[in-house]
Amino acid sequence: MTFRFEADLAEYFIQRASAYVNMGEYEQAITDYGTALELCPDYAIAYMERGRLHLELDHLDAALNDLNEAIKIDTHYDAAYFNRGRVYAHLGDHNYAVADFSRAIDLNPLYSQYYQRRGIAYANNGLPDLALYDFDQALTLDGHDILTYYYRARTLSMVGSYDKAIADLTYALSFAPYDPAIYFERATNYYYQCDYLRALADYRQAILYEGSYGEAFAGLGATCLNLGQMGEALTAYRRYVDIVGSEADARILRLIGKLEQTVSQTARARR
Repeated sequence: MTFRFEADLAEYFIQRASAYVNMGEYEQAITDYGTALELCPDYAIAYMERGRLHLELDHLDAALNDLNEAIKIDTHYDAAYFNRGRVYAHLGDHNYAVADFSRAIDLNPLYSQYYQRRGIAYANNGLPDLALYDFDQALTLDGHDILTYYYRARTLSMVGSYDKAIADLTYALSFAPYDPAIYFERATNYYYQCDYLRALADYRQAILYEGSYGEAFAGLGATCLNLGQMGEALTAYRRYVDIVGSEADARILRLIGKLEQTVSQTARARR
């Protein structure tokens, strides 16, 4: 049996843990959630909040254990299902993630993030139609969610709807005009349409806002290559390799060798 003073004290530790999280003092927050659970072992919110914090710290096993406990205590706790779904998504178990996101939606169908996360899980499972349905639902509930536009655009790109993807990304940029990831995605869709000049401009914008964006340099190199700008392509590819190091795509490494020969031959021919 939990007495009233224990419940009040547990609530105090939960509130202090939340304050520690806001200050970035995560270990103290975890300790306070543990103290709250010692006082009230059936306090589902303490398990859920500690589980969510473990997730943010990439302590996936600990997160899963805490969220399982929260759900055992309260089988109608939508936030616990949602965060457990996020854990499964991080683990690559997208079917389990979809199941938990679906349960969260059943319990609280008016929260846009639940649809967004399920849409991402569907997309990762190779189910773009279901993903697009969920992204549409999320945007019906929150029409200004930049991330949902971004993920819907990526899914539209998967199915070849490049114009619609570009429209979503352009709208997202109206709210986040300095976001390099959005410029990168729009550039990639322009590239798929063979609109190389617009792709070139967007890859450059992505690099302007994130100077170590390896994928953007790779995209820039490919675009310059299609525009016949061999020297610029070589420079971009070299920068890509500098950034990603040993993770560099072997195809690009081979292409750099060929470009070096071509650029060298062209220079000699101009002498």
